[in-house]
Amino acid sequence: MRIVKTLVAALILLIPSLCVSLPAHAGVDAADEYEIKAAMYVNLVRLVDWPPGTYGSAASPLIIGVAGSDDMAQALEKIAQSKSAPGTRPIKVRRITGASAVECQSIFVGGGDKKKIQAILDSLARSPVLTVGEDDRFIALGGMIDLMVRNDRVQIEVNLDVAQTSGLTISSRLLKIAIIRTGGGQ
Repeated sequence: MRIVKTLVAALILLIPSLCVSLPAHAGVDAADEYEIKAAMYVNLVRLVDWPPGTYGSAASPLIIGVAGSDDMAQALEKIAQSKSAPGTRPIKVRRITGASAVECQSIFVGGGDKKKIQAILDSLARSPVLTVGEDDRFIALGGMIDLMVRNDRVQIEVNLDVAQTSGLTISSRLLKIAIIRTGGGQ
């Protein structure tokens, strides 16, 4: 557990190292994997610009919704206690259903049920809500950012077309280290 906490702390501080190897020999379980993904997620939102008027005020929190992943919700809630979003915005984490997704600036959609993923993404079509997932079909279904574990590494895929259609601007710093996908979904 000590190695995971050290890894999470390093991820939060070092944006250039977003593609991270998971220490398979250390017996990384699902909770540890989600701590790593959550740390990456907090760094990712710092590299995205939302359209003017997205937030109620300069002090409004960045609301991250989580659907279909209790492990990710717990990991994000833990990080949100001590980290902020772009600028000094606090981070608030909400466990959501499809209807409350539009109240968020970003949403993490857990893998598994293709119909549930598709329903959430369809409900957010063209909305300025950053969608992040972990399913190998997420980008093809219209998601914006996919955090995939491949060969014991968390890789980032970005669907630039969907993000731009939704009015979001993704930093070139993130695009340099991501796999860029186009098309899919909306």
